[in-house]
This record gives sequence, C-alpha cells and structure tokens, in this order.
Amino acid sequence: MQWTRSLGLIACLAFGSTQAAPFYADKSLAHPLIVGLAESSATLAFIKQGGGVKGYYSTDPDESQPQLLDDFGDATIESVFNVALDDESLTRLVLFKQRGQYRVHAYRYNEDDRLYQRLENLQPALDRIAKDRKKLDAPTVKQALRQLTPLNYSYFYEDSGFDEFNQLDHSAGTLVGYFDQNGQPITANPPGAEQYSYKKTFAEKDGRFLTATYWRGETPALEGEPLLYNYRASRIAWETEPQRFTGSEDGACVEYSDSSRAVAAQGTYAHGQRTGEWGIGGPHNSWSQGRYIDGKRQGQWSLSNESEGYFMTGEYRDNLREGRWTINLVESEIPESGGFVTYARDLRNGPSEVREGGVVVERGDYLDDLRQGPWLTREGTGNFDQGLRSGPWQLKTAEGHTHSVGFVADKMEGELRDTDTKGVLRVIEHYRGGILWGTQEGYNDAGQLMYSYNYENGQREGRSLVYSADGKVLLSDMSYHNGNQQGPYLTFLADGSPATVGRVEGSDFIGLMTQLDEHGQIFSATPRCRFESYRSEVRNCGMAREFRQGRVTRERDYLFGELQEYREYDARTGRKTRERVIGEDDKVSEITYYDNGQIDCQVNKVGFEWMTVNQQRLKNHGQAKLAGEQLCYHRNGAIKSRELIDNGLSACRIVYDESGKQLSSSPTGCGAAGQ
Repeated sequence: MQWTRSLGLIACLAFGSTQAAPFYADKSLAHPLIVGLAESSATLAFIKQGGGVKGYYSTDPDESQPQLLDDFGDATIESVFNVALDDESLTRLVLFKQRGQYRVHAYRYNEDDRLYQRLENLQPALDRIAKDRKKLDAPTVKQALRQLTPLNYSYFYEDSGFDEFNQLDHSAGTLVGYFDQNGQPITANPPGAEQYSYKKTFAEKDGRFLTATYWRGETPALEGEPLLYNYRASRIAWETEPQRFTGSEDGACVEYSDSSRAVAAQGTYAHGQRTGEWGIGGPHNSWSQGRYIDGKRQGQWSLSNESEGYFMTGEYRDNLREGRWTINLVESEIPESGGFVTYARDLRNGPSEVREGGVVVERGDYLDDLRQGPWLTREGTGNFDQGLRSGPWQLKTAEGHTHSVGFVADKMEGELRDTDTKGVLRVIEHYRGGILWGTQEGYNDAGQLMYSYNYENGQREGRSLVYSADGKVLLSDMSYHNGNQQGPYLTFLADGSPATVGRVEGSDFIGLMTQLDEHGQIFSATPRCRFESYRSEVRNCGMAREFRQGRVTRERDYLFGELQEYREYDARTGRKTRERVIGEDDKVSEITYYDNGQIDCQVNKVGFEWMTVNQQRLKNHGQAKLAGEQLCYHRNGAIKSRELIDNGLSACRIVYDESGKQLSSSPTGCGAAGQ
C-alpha cells in the first residue's frame, strides 16, 4: 500500500499548488490593492517588508507568482495613476513620499514579455516636477507632464560616439519650434496633424547650439485630445541657426535610423557641409566609412554589408565612385574569396569579377551600370545586351544538369536542351517569350523517348504521351485543352494492350468508360453523362457493368447518378446473388439468393421521390420505402419468416421452421391474421 499513500500525497500537493494563495494574501499593504491595471490587467500590490515598501505585480490568473515592480525604501505610497504620453501603451506612475520628499517613478508595460520596465529616460523630468514640492498629487503631475514636448521615453539610442550627445536629457532643453513634412517652420500649437518634427537646444558655445531634432514617424496618431505620436530623436548636432531645419550644422553630428534608433550617420560638419571622417548606414545593415572634403566624399572609402556578407574598398572623387573597388567576403578566411568591380562616375563600367574559394563564379563587363557582352554568372554563361540576357546560353541547374537555350530580351526563346552530368540528353522543350510553347520531350539513359507533351502559352494542349521505362510501349495517351484534360483518354498495359478507354470533358469522364484486364477482357464498362439538376454535374447514366473472366458480375442501372435497378452474379456459376427490380405501380423488390438459386429474402418497397433533371421531372425509385409483406425462405424453399410492414413499422412478424411449422410470432397471436 506504500504506492497508494504516495499517490495520495502527490494528489494533495497538486491540489495545494493549484489552490495557492495570492502573493499579497496576509501581507501588510502600504496602499490599497489595485486589480486590473488598464494597460496590462495585472494586479498591483505595495507590500510593507524589511522596514520599507516594495511594489509587486502579477499577470497570472492565480496571482501566485509576482514580479518586483520597484523597491521604494522607507516610503509612503501617495498615489498610483496612469497617463498617455505617446501612441503606445499607457505609462504607469507611482507618486510616493520618502523622508518628507515627494518622488515619482514611471513604468511602461511590455506586452511581449509581460513585464514592466522603469522609464529611466523620463526620470530627470519627474525629479524636476517633484523637487521641493510641499504638496503634490496626480493631477499636478499629469499637468506638468503635458507641458513637456512629446516624446516616447521608452526608446534607447545606440551609442553616438560623442559623450555630450549620449548624456543628453531629452526631457529637458529649450523648444526651438515645429516643422512640417518639408522642413518648413510651423507656428501652430503642437502636436497636430502637420507637426512632423521639432527641435530643441540644450547648450550654447561660441555661437553654436547643441540641437536635437525629433521626428514622429509615419504611424497615425492615437485618437484623443491632444493627438499622441511616437516622437523620437532623429538627429543631434551642433548648429549655428537651430531655427533652420537643416543647413547650419557646424561640429559633431549623429543621425539615427527611423526604425531601429541605431546610428545611421556619424561625423562632423563645417559651415553646413560634411567634413573629415564619416560613417554612414545604408540598407541591409550596410555601413560605409571615409572622408568628406567640402561636403563631398573624397579618397579611399570602405563599405561593409553584414546581410549580404561582403566588404568593399575603393576611391571616391567628388562624391562619385571611380576606378577599381575590391570586394572581400566578410566571414571568409580564404584570400581567394572576393573580387572587384570597376566604376566610372559612380556607374559600374568595365570588368568585374567574384571569386569563392579561388574559383571564379562571376566575371564580365558593365556598361553604364548594365551587364554587357560575354558573362560568366552563377546561373551559367552567355551574353548580355544592356543588362538583359541575349543569344545562346548554357544554364546550370540544382541537379547539375545543363540547359542550352537562347534568350531574347532576358526571356527564353526557341529550343531548350537539358543534358545530365554525363552529357546525356534528357529533355527537349520549346519556349516563346519565356513561356513553354510547343513540344516537351523526355528521354531515358539510352536516349529513348519517355514522354511527349505539347504546350501552348504555358498550358498543356493536345495529346500527351507517356511510354514505359524502356521507351518501347505507349502507356497513356491523353488529350488536354488549356491545361485541363479534354478529349480521348487512353491507358495501356505493359504489353501495349488497352487498359482504359474513355473520353474526358472538363476533367470528367463522359460517355462510356471501359477498363480491360491483362487478358484484354472488359472488367468494367460505365456510361457517364452531363446533365443539369440543381447544378451542372457529371455522373453515371444508364447500365454500368462489371465483368470477371468475360462473365457479368454486376449490373447497375443509373438514372442520372441515382441507382435504380441492379443485379449481381456469382462469377463462377453465373447465378444471381442479389437484385433490385422495379415493377408496376412503383413497387420495388430487393431480392437476395442462395447459391442454389433459391430466394433467400425478398424485401418489398413502394414509392419514389421526384427529381428534376434537364428541366424534366423523373421518378427516383432508389428512395422507395418499406411496405407490404416481407418474405424470407429456407434453402429448401419453405418460408422462414414473413413480416407485414404498415406505415414503415412492423405490424406482424411470424417465423417458421423448414417443415412449415410456426415457431413464433410478434405480436403474439398475429399468426392467424398473417396467414
């Protein structure tokens, strides 16, 4: 019984864990419990412990696993409230008093990790609001925050490379003004629909101002009053005329990416023009670096691209790339991996080459930034004309095959020949304007035809032939129109004798579909037709037959897809085993037989359902209902049972033995009435 006691203990522990008390249960609270925070639906509790106050929150339904919000020390919690500072989630604020001094902390909830994060970038502004206050409450804090220029304080920016920029308090500074999408000053009160950016200054030295430009992004404003946008720093620079949107930069400057807040450009200006060493970001995680002289790139520059894995170096003259630029693969330790490209006035002009592991994978000339003349590419070899493949080409495939085909204006034209790694011809195709058009033929190792299709405008059209593995026997002959099977449908056995003979229209068999066995004998013959009922459809129509060794084993008569009469036969003796017969007055009998030909049971039905086909009403006797006397017989022909069906229900049933003696009846005593 040891194991039963263990199971009981485990069950108790499991029950206890699911019924764990909330984290704030039996705790001394420094502020009333807050349930269902607007921004996270979390429960927030300020708990007195260790001589101070700590804030905890939980987003779990059972509230048993809390997260620490903050340690407030020896404090009293005065107020907990939220405010909308931008178009992201609400900002949660806690107003508390510590050793007689008011303080405010701000937090932002992250829905991805379900955690709160302290807004350190907003803290300097909150400290200014609370400093030396004799009285402070939530409305006063909210009103003070509304006086700040709009900004998303949860953003963190990549190291700019300049300490004075990294140490900026973006909540401070002096507002210069707002600007529209074209950088023109706007005098209207912000933030509004036209205020795409604004500028603030933070310091002044020798007639230059440390200036930050903030951009709101392209996302729509959060509905409400005032409008809320995600403003963030887009540029920090020393400027002589901050009231101008651009053009007065003089000194260090950094620009940030619109999407990632990563550094997009870094360097120095002189009188509004870039000068000295600069680093500039580009698409696909690229970064270029070199010198500016009087606002133009000059001399040696480098370009690295992490996404595409290469590093380039070359020369700029008056802001234009010139001469040979070398290419090295970033992660390659093989010196033979790389290449070069030649420029003239910032356009690729002249020879270029790419090597991998010492093997040339691309080589050719450019003319005005377009490939021209003979080229070796990763796809194959051939000629370009103004950047477009032209004339004969040899293309490589993933399987190692070679395609020989011509191009006109970068589109395949004419015959394509596919050869395998041994040089054996495998496929011949024909193209027109890059689209399959004409015959497509496939061959085996011995060069024998395996299949032959025909295409028009990329779709199968006409006959499609498939042959056996040795190419000697036709296995299928099917016809297509506009990519769909249409017309004769023929399949053949390994010896070439017919296997299936039919016709397809709209991918459906129409007319008589015949299937034959390996002896050339029919084993299935099914007529099919198209008709309109509640929709257009194709189904079995008329008498469908199945055969075995030349003998009929099944006959089924269909009325536009609905089975009516049928007969089944023993393949060995030819005797009927079951059938359905439709008689006069809509009477239907379903009969099964013993192997000696004697009737086993005869189920009698009556009635039909109307069906409308091709706008004509027809009787469907396949839906007849049980009615009248139902009979079953012994093998000797004597009645085994008789049952009377009235309104679909059994009214009387009598059972007999092989001598004709009544054995039972239901209900009792119905025998006389049934005889």
